[in-house]
Amino acid sequence: MEPTEDLLEVFDVHSLPTSHPVGPFQLDAALLPHHVPHAGVRLTAPGLTVAYSGDAGPDPALARLAAGADLFIAGTTLQGDSADGGDGQLMSAVDAGIWATRSGAKRLLLTHFWPGSDRTRSTADARSSFSGEVIAAEESMVLSF
Repeated sequence: MEPTEDLLEVFDVHSLPTSHPVGPFQLDAALLPHHVPHAGVRLTAPGLTVAYSGDAGPDPALARLAAGADLFIAGTTLQGDSADGGDGQLMSAVDAGIWATRSGAKRLLLTHFWPGSDRTRSTADARSSFSGEVIAAEESMVLSF
């Protein structure tokens, strides 16, 4: 049976991008390029900042979103340089590494791989443009800080 509650009665809905406290976190959002309306998010708590691009294209807003983040989680759908077929709506691992470097992020977690993508290649691609730790997401992965 499906829930019958009106979601507007259950959740406090806010338009993005803005800044909102969420429990112990400060949530900031930025509109990012994609095929449909899309926002990346930044969660900050005392001693920890995590930024997530979602499935977005490369954009200067990523530098602000991931500025100094302990972990930048980036959707890296494409392999190789985005110029090799990207339309500005999706990022490659090279792009993610570039934006991790520009933002001063400490760690980069690659995610949102196409089925059959070579995660080893994506990790190597990201390392070509980012000198920090690069991790390829895996199902059930747990990271420690």
